[in-house]
Amino acid sequence: MDSTVTTGAEENVWGGGNRPLGASYGKLMMWFFLVSDALTFSGFLAAYGFSRFKFIETWPIADEVFTHVPFFHGNYPMIYVAFMTFILIMSSVTMVLAVDAGHRMKKNSVIWYMFLTIIGGAIFVGSQAWEWATFIKGDYGAVETRGGRILQFVKADTGERAALADFAKTLP
Repeated sequence: MDSTVTTGAEENVWGGGNRPLGASYGKLMMWFFLVSDALTFSGFLAAYGFSRFKFIETWPIADEVFTHVPFFHGNYPMIYVAFMTFILIMSSVTMVLAVDAGHRMKKNSVIWYMFLTIIGGAIFVGSQAWEWATFIKGDYGAVETRGGRILQFVKADTGERAALADFAKTLP
């Protein structure tokens, strides 16, 4: 029993053409966006790192800056930042669930997950607005001398940084 298989014309994978490697236009543009987005934010992070380490002696300490939580009093370092990160990640998850429900043609699930995504986005953007409005209030004072040195106010007995309210009188 003899059999032959006909495979058609030989195809050159690297030949290009209308669809190189079978990638659709949408997929190609999505990869273009992801790469350009990654390069942009890599540049932002590099600039941030260089500026932070150039001015390391005057850069605010994160545990002293990000201590505020809306509607709560006290010192809660980085709790609000962790909350915003959680909200951002969860709104991304609900968006993925909405897309998946859309592929399965479940309209009510798409509406529900999109609603959760929009609520999460609104909470995140509102949190960012609140954080930037109350970012650094100048609780801790410092004086820059003509030579460029930064002199900070400290408590004589403990050596801890002193808030301006500890020794300055509030003007009416």
